[in-house]
Amino acid sequence: MIAPTGVSFGEIVYPAGSVLGPRIQRSYQLVLIHRGYMTVWIDSVLLQAGENTVTLLFPGHEERFEFARRAETHHSWIHIDVPDLTRPIKERLKRLAQVLPLSPALHALMRHVLAQRYSTLPTEAEISKTIAAQMLWQYIGEGEQSSAMRRRPDQLSIVERVQSYATMHLGEPLTLAQLAHVVSITPTHLIRLFRSEAGQTPLAYVWHQRVKMGLELLEQTGLTVEQIAQRCGFKTSYHFSRRIKEATGFTPMQVRRLAWQQAE
Repeated sequence: MIAPTGVSFGEIVYPAGSVLGPRIQRSYQLVLIHRGYMTVWIDSVLLQAGENTVTLLFPGHEERFEFARRAETHHSWIHIDVPDLTRPIKERLKRLAQVLPLSPALHALMRHVLAQRYSTLPTEAEISKTIAAQMLWQYIGEGEQSSAMRRRPDQLSIVERVQSYATMHLGEPLTLAQLAHVVSITPTHLIRLFRSEAGQTPLAYVWHQRVKMGLELLEQTGLTVEQIAQRCGFKTSYHFSRRIKEATGFTPMQVRRLAWQQAE
């Protein structure tokens, strides 16, 4: 849970050669560099961030900034006070790269929060805090995804790689041989690894995910049973209905009716 108690934000274009600090960082801060670059010494440790990057700064550290010496530096920032941040979230933040590429999502959230400077809504503070929390979650998600993508292929779990591939192709015909080919091992070896690590066979995992996806679509969309069955990789709506009944004890339409009635 990320629940900011206070948020402040802004943007500025620094002239060439501008400096800031030294200062003590009082909160979590995201610094977005749109043009130019910055060099910051954090407790005398050098950190550099170039154009189109986002940097996470942590509270309790002394910081001294220098900006591009021969050109302007355009950057925006958001300070996020979260004194009750839980230990698990703090640990997740510490494991991330401190400088990430500036994604369109974070850029859009920054523009959104900056627009609150001119808001006359009585809920302006709550909106800003909500966006600030979303920005931290976005940073965590992007940082963790980036870390996972940097892992060497031989360090990735074979089962995880097959699960990822299967999840992205649930609507397509998937065979054991095809899944084994993805990771260049024999079907027999893949079955053995799956049973050891996931407690089920590869195809059992596929069908479980298809049923899970089908239940989500039944409960959250207005697609027909036939359309959902097709999207989830079932050859017929009868097969889909049978699997849903086995998993829940209800027909697809009963699942939908129960979900929608509860929502009401």
